[in-house]
Amino acid sequence: MQLKVFINLDEPLVLPINYNHILQGIIYNSATGTNRFFTKQLHDKGFENSINLNDKFKLFSFSKIIGKYKVISKNIHFFNKIFFEIRSIDAYFIHIIYESFLKNGIKFKDRIFKPILKIEDKVITDNSIYIQTLSPIVAILKSDDKKTHYLTPLDNEYIQYLNNNFNKKYQSYYNNYPNTDLEIVIADVSYKDKCVTKFKGIYINAWNGKFYINSSPECLTFIYNVGLGCRNSQGFGLFNIIEE
Repeated sequence: MQLKVFINLDEPLVLPINYNHILQGIIYNSATGTNRFFTKQLHDKGFENSINLNDKFKLFSFSKIIGKYKVISKNIHFFNKIFFEIRSIDAYFIHIIYESFLKNGIKFKDRIFKPILKIEDKVITDNSIYIQTLSPIVAILKSDDKKTHYLTPLDNEYIQYLNNNFNKKYQSYYNNYPNTDLEIVIADVSYKDKCVTKFKGIYINAWNGKFYINSSPECLTFIYNVGLGCRNSQGFGLFNIIEE
């Protein structure tokens, strides 16, 4: 399920360039205001994979803020109007955020905005989709010494990581294996698509781009709602479908 958020600005909204943690905080705080127990469980534990108990996922993601902007002195200034989107496989999570935004508005620092909200429930019916990232994809490998290595689309392990990650997320929600894997083909990715950002002091390497994904409609709908790769709940891995 998807929650689309539109905000009209009467004066510029100024945020740090790395603002993912701000959006994440808005989402969690809003959900907490409607159902504190549910949100704490999601934040602390997420959905546990009954097949592998070490795997836990939040199963939601959000886009970057989209709108006219300028970067000034390490801050990003948004003008006129902005848009962002939140998605989750859990419809209840989307609904409690919607209720909070509708009742309390959205607070950026000391400013409260009354957004225009739209809930959608997109169901993919095709076996193949052509996608463009809406927020960049993160793919990682943990070495034997537990160091994090960020994969690039040029790495042989990249596609396999995305598919394995999808399988684990699917299992954590449905307690079952998906009926098919994701067949992912890189369509258009170049070095200009690399995105280096910081989340709560941690530098993250992620990649934008265009991809073809083949799978069952059910699996494609699932990954559309939860995002590709890891760190989805920090605002990574969301994509839009391109109509060819």
